[in-house]
Amino acid sequence: MNKKNIVTKENIKRIADFLQDSIPWLKETDAGCCHFVLSDDLALYIGWSGGWDPEDDSVIHSETEPEFAIDAAVKVRNDADCADFEYLNFPWYKDDGDCWNNSLAPSPKYTRRDFRSDARWFLETFVAMTNAHKKGILSYE
Repeated sequence: MNKKNIVTKENIKRIADFLQDSIPWLKETDAGCCHFVLSDDLALYIGWSGGWDPEDDSVIHSETEPEFAIDAAVKVRNDADCADFEYLNFPWYKDDGDCWNNSLAPSPKYTRRDFRSDARWFLETFVAMTNAHKKGILSYE
């Protein structure tokens, strides 16, 4: 997959808009997960993940469970079970079974530039994952 065809200004804007627009809904519902389909195999998800320090002001915490915060990542696409960020799988390396954890947690202080920066990073990650999968290095199963 050619990075030039995927990491475009238009795609960066679309992903940045998706990330930014998902946060108010996640905060309002205090649950759930949003997804942006990248391919038949991968999607960008943004939802709640646990294990955060409730005092960490660099992330967006749940109002009801402050150890949960909003997190985003490129994960294996799962249309049947995409309501919970934590239940979705990362691609994993065939040689050692480690997952490719590419999570980023948006800050409550994010600017439009920050969302664009994350969008670029996720698109670059998507290209790298797809190419690694084609080479047999990465598995989606």
